[in-house]
Amino acid sequence: MAIKQVNALDEKLTKWNDLMYSKYPTPYTGLAGIIEKARAKTIFKYANIKPESTVLEIGCEGGNLLINAPQAGRLVGADISKSALEDASKLFNNQNRNAEFILLDAQIPLPFQQGEFDIIICSEMLEHVHDPFAVLKNIYEISTNETKIIVTVPLERFNILIKKLFNSIGLLKHLLPNFSENQCEWHLQFFSKSRLLDLCKNLYFVEKSKIVFANHFVTLLRREK
Repeated sequence: MAIKQVNALDEKLTKWNDLMYSKYPTPYTGLAGIIEKARAKTIFKYANIKPESTVLEIGCEGGNLLINAPQAGRLVGADISKSALEDASKLFNNQNRNAEFILLDAQIPLPFQQGEFDIIICSEMLEHVHDPFAVLKNIYEISTNETKIIVTVPLERFNILIKKLFNSIGLLKHLLPNFSENQCEWHLQFFSKSRLLDLCKNLYFVEKSKIVFANHFVTLLRREK
Protein backbone atom coordinates (compact mmCIF):
# COMPACT_ATOMS: atom_id res chain seq x y z
CA MET A 1 0.00 0.00 0.00
CA ALA A 2 1.40 3.39 -0.98
CA ILE A 3 2.15 5.93 1.74
CA LYS A 4 1.06 9.49 0.95
CA GLN A 5 2.78 12.58 2.30
CA VAL A 6 0.39 15.50 2.52
CA ASN A 7 2.16 18.32 4.36
CA ALA A 8 5.67 19.66 4.81
CA LEU A 9 7.60 17.82 7.50
CA ASP A 10 10.49 18.78 9.73
CA GLU A 11 13.11 16.26 8.58
CA LYS A 12 14.89 16.28 11.94
CA LEU A 13 11.61 15.60 13.79
CA THR A 14 10.67 12.81 11.38
CA LYS A 15 14.05 11.09 11.78
CA TRP A 16 13.84 11.39 15.56
CA ASN A 17 10.44 9.69 15.55
CA ASP A 18 11.80 6.94 13.30
CA LEU A 19 14.60 6.41 15.83
CA MET A 20 12.26 6.33 18.81
CA TYR A 21 9.90 3.97 16.98
CA SER A 22 12.76 1.51 16.45
CA LYS A 23 13.94 1.89 20.06
CA TYR A 24 10.53 1.34 21.68
CA PRO A 25 8.81 -1.30 19.52
CA THR A 26 5.17 -2.26 19.79
CA PRO A 27 3.05 -4.31 20.21
CA TYR A 28 4.13 -4.92 23.77
CA THR A 29 4.58 -8.28 25.44
CA GLY A 30 4.11 -9.46 29.01
CA LEU A 31 2.20 -7.27 31.43
CA ALA A 32 2.35 -4.29 29.07
CA GLY A 33 0.75 -6.42 26.37
CA ILE A 34 -2.15 -7.31 28.66
CA ILE A 35 -2.69 -3.63 29.46
CA GLU A 36 -2.43 -2.70 25.77
CA LYS A 37 -5.18 -5.18 24.88
CA ALA A 38 -7.44 -3.83 27.63
CA ARG A 39 -6.93 -0.28 26.36
CA ALA A 40 -7.72 -1.37 22.79
CA LYS A 41 -10.88 -3.15 23.97
CA THR A 42 -12.12 0.07 25.60
CA ILE A 43 -11.26 2.14 22.52
CA PHE A 44 -13.24 -0.13 20.19
CA LYS A 45 -16.15 -0.30 22.62
CA TYR A 46 -16.37 3.50 22.59
CA ALA A 47 -15.86 3.68 18.82
CA ASN A 48 -18.57 1.10 18.01
CA ILE A 49 -17.27 0.76 14.46
CA LYS A 50 -19.85 -0.32 11.87
CA PRO A 51 -19.25 -1.83 8.39
CA GLU A 52 -20.00 1.57 6.84
CA SER A 53 -17.93 3.65 9.30
CA THR A 54 -15.07 5.88 8.20
CA VAL A 55 -12.21 5.74 10.69
CA LEU A 56 -9.05 7.81 11.09
CA GLU A 57 -6.29 6.97 13.56
CA ILE A 58 -3.83 9.78 14.20
CA GLY A 59 -0.52 8.44 15.47
CA CYS A 60 -1.10 4.89 14.24
CA GLU A 61 2.56 3.84 14.46
CA GLY A 62 2.93 0.31 13.04
CA GLY A 63 -0.82 -0.25 12.75
CA ASN A 64 -1.10 -2.57 15.76
CA LEU A 65 -4.30 -0.96 17.01
CA LEU A 66 -5.85 -0.27 13.62
CA ILE A 67 -5.36 -3.84 12.38
CA ASN A 68 -7.65 -5.03 15.18
CA ALA A 69 -10.45 -2.64 14.24
CA PRO A 70 -13.65 -4.28 12.95
CA GLN A 71 -14.30 -4.13 9.23
CA ALA A 72 -15.19 -0.60 8.19
CA GLY A 73 -15.99 1.31 5.05
CA ARG A 74 -12.70 3.19 5.26
CA LEU A 75 -9.65 2.92 7.51
CA VAL A 76 -6.94 5.60 7.47
CA GLY A 77 -3.77 5.59 9.55
CA ALA A 78 -1.61 8.69 9.92
CA ASP A 79 1.79 9.11 11.54
CA ILE A 80 4.93 11.24 11.39
CA SER A 81 7.22 8.18 11.25
CA LYS A 82 7.73 6.78 7.78
CA SER A 83 9.28 3.62 9.26
CA ALA A 84 6.15 3.05 11.34
CA LEU A 85 3.86 3.53 8.36
CA GLU A 86 5.92 1.12 6.25
CA ASP A 87 5.43 -1.51 8.96
CA ALA A 88 1.71 -0.71 9.13
CA SER A 89 1.39 -1.12 5.37
CA LYS A 90 3.15 -4.51 5.51
CA LEU A 91 0.95 -5.64 8.39
CA PHE A 92 -2.24 -4.85 6.49
CA ASN A 93 -0.92 -6.44 3.29
CA ASN A 94 0.00 -9.62 5.17
CA GLN A 95 -3.51 -9.86 6.58
CA ASN A 96 -5.19 -8.95 3.27
CA ARG A 97 -6.86 -5.89 4.74
CA ASN A 98 -7.27 -2.50 3.11
CA ALA A 99 -6.24 0.81 4.65
CA GLU A 100 -4.78 4.15 3.61
CA PHE A 101 -1.58 5.42 5.22
CA ILE A 102 -0.62 9.07 5.35
CA LEU A 103 2.66 10.63 6.46
CA LEU A 104 1.93 13.89 8.26
CA ASP A 105 2.59 16.06 11.29
CA ALA A 106 -0.70 16.30 13.20
CA GLN A 107 0.45 19.58 14.77
CA ILE A 108 -0.13 21.11 11.33
CA PRO A 109 -3.73 21.52 10.05
CA LEU A 110 -4.95 18.15 8.82
CA PRO A 111 -5.63 17.53 5.10
CA PHE A 112 -9.19 16.25 5.55
CA GLN A 113 -12.64 17.74 5.12
CA GLN A 114 -14.85 18.49 8.10
CA GLY A 115 -17.02 15.43 8.73
CA GLU A 116 -14.92 13.17 6.50
CA PHE A 117 -14.60 10.64 9.32
CA ASP A 118 -17.24 9.19 11.62
CA ILE A 119 -14.60 8.12 14.15
CA ILE A 120 -11.23 9.66 14.97
CA ILE A 121 -8.82 7.83 17.28
CA CYS A 122 -5.77 9.45 18.87
CA SER A 123 -4.34 6.85 21.22
CA GLU A 124 -1.07 7.25 23.18
CA MET A 125 0.08 9.94 20.76
CA LEU A 126 -0.30 13.33 22.46
CA GLU A 127 2.58 12.65 24.84
CA HIS A 128 4.93 12.38 21.85
CA VAL A 129 4.44 15.89 20.42
CA HIS A 130 5.64 19.38 21.33
CA ASP A 131 2.14 20.89 21.05
CA PRO A 132 -0.65 18.48 22.05
CA PHE A 133 -3.22 21.29 22.04
CA ALA A 134 -2.50 21.90 18.33
CA VAL A 135 -3.30 18.23 17.62
CA LEU A 136 -6.58 18.43 19.52
CA LYS A 137 -7.48 21.69 17.77
CA ASN A 138 -6.74 20.18 14.35
CA ILE A 139 -8.93 17.18 15.14
CA TYR A 140 -11.66 19.62 16.18
CA GLU A 141 -11.45 21.37 12.81
CA ILE A 142 -12.18 18.17 10.84
CA SER A 143 -14.89 16.86 13.18
CA THR A 144 -18.60 17.59 13.54
CA ASN A 145 -20.98 17.23 16.46
CA GLU A 146 -21.61 13.66 15.30
CA THR A 147 -17.96 12.58 15.16
CA LYS A 148 -16.79 10.16 17.82
CA ILE A 149 -13.34 11.19 19.03
CA ILE A 150 -11.46 8.72 21.22
CA VAL A 151 -8.33 10.01 22.92
CA THR A 152 -6.09 8.10 25.29
CA VAL A 153 -3.03 9.18 27.27
CA PRO A 154 -0.72 7.41 29.70
CA LEU A 155 -1.01 8.45 33.34
CA GLU A 156 2.69 9.13 33.61
CA ARG A 157 3.05 9.59 37.38
CA PHE A 158 1.51 6.18 38.14
CA ASN A 159 3.53 4.52 35.37
CA ILE A 160 6.82 5.83 36.75
CA LEU A 161 5.96 4.70 40.29
CA ILE A 162 5.13 1.19 39.09
CA LYS A 163 8.28 0.94 36.96
CA LYS A 164 10.45 2.06 39.86
CA LEU A 165 8.78 -0.50 42.12
CA PHE A 166 9.32 -3.32 39.62
CA ASN A 167 12.92 -2.19 39.09
CA SER A 168 13.62 -2.17 42.82
CA ILE A 169 12.62 -5.84 43.10
CA GLY A 170 14.34 -6.87 39.88
CA LEU A 171 11.20 -7.50 37.83
CA LEU A 172 11.14 -4.52 35.44
CA LYS A 173 12.98 -6.26 32.58
CA HIS A 174 10.80 -9.35 32.97
CA LEU A 175 7.37 -7.71 33.29
CA LEU A 176 7.98 -4.59 31.16
CA PRO A 177 10.74 -5.33 28.66
CA ASN A 178 12.05 -2.35 26.64
CA PHE A 179 10.71 0.09 29.25
CA SER A 180 12.93 2.65 30.98
CA GLU A 181 12.62 3.13 34.75
CA ASN A 182 11.72 6.82 34.39
CA GLN A 183 9.65 8.68 31.80
CA CYS A 184 10.26 7.35 28.30
CA GLU A 185 12.51 9.68 26.29
CA TRP A 186 9.93 9.50 23.48
CA HIS A 187 7.41 11.18 25.80
CA LEU A 188 7.72 14.93 25.43
CA GLN A 189 4.69 15.56 27.66
CA PHE A 190 3.78 14.45 31.20
CA PHE A 191 0.07 13.60 31.16
CA SER A 192 -2.55 13.21 33.83
CA LYS A 193 -6.32 12.95 33.55
CA SER A 194 -6.74 16.59 34.59
CA ARG A 195 -4.19 17.84 32.09
CA LEU A 196 -5.94 16.18 29.16
CA LEU A 197 -9.32 17.51 30.28
CA ASP A 198 -7.86 21.02 30.62
CA LEU A 199 -6.56 20.85 27.05
CA CYS A 200 -10.00 19.77 25.85
CA LYS A 201 -11.83 22.72 27.41
CA ASN A 202 -13.80 24.85 24.93
CA LEU A 203 -13.22 22.22 22.23
CA TYR A 204 -14.91 19.05 23.49
CA PHE A 205 -17.14 17.64 26.17
CA VAL A 206 -16.57 14.19 27.66
CA GLU A 207 -19.26 11.65 26.83
CA LYS A 208 -17.54 8.69 28.47
CA SER A 209 -14.22 8.01 30.13
CA LYS A 210 -12.41 5.17 31.84
CA ILE A 211 -9.09 4.57 33.54
CA VAL A 212 -7.60 1.28 32.34
CA PHE A 213 -5.37 -0.62 34.80
CA ALA A 214 -4.78 2.67 36.65
CA ASN A 215 -2.27 3.84 34.04
CA HIS A 216 -4.18 4.84 30.90
CA PHE A 217 -6.98 7.36 30.59
CA VAL A 218 -9.42 6.63 27.75
CA THR A 219 -12.08 9.17 26.84
CA LEU A 220 -14.83 9.49 24.26
CA LEU A 221 -15.13 13.14 23.27
CA ARG A 222 -17.67 15.10 21.29
CA ARG A 223 -17.20 18.46 19.67
CA GLU A 224 -18.64 21.38 21.60
CA LYS A 225 -21.56 22.90 19.69
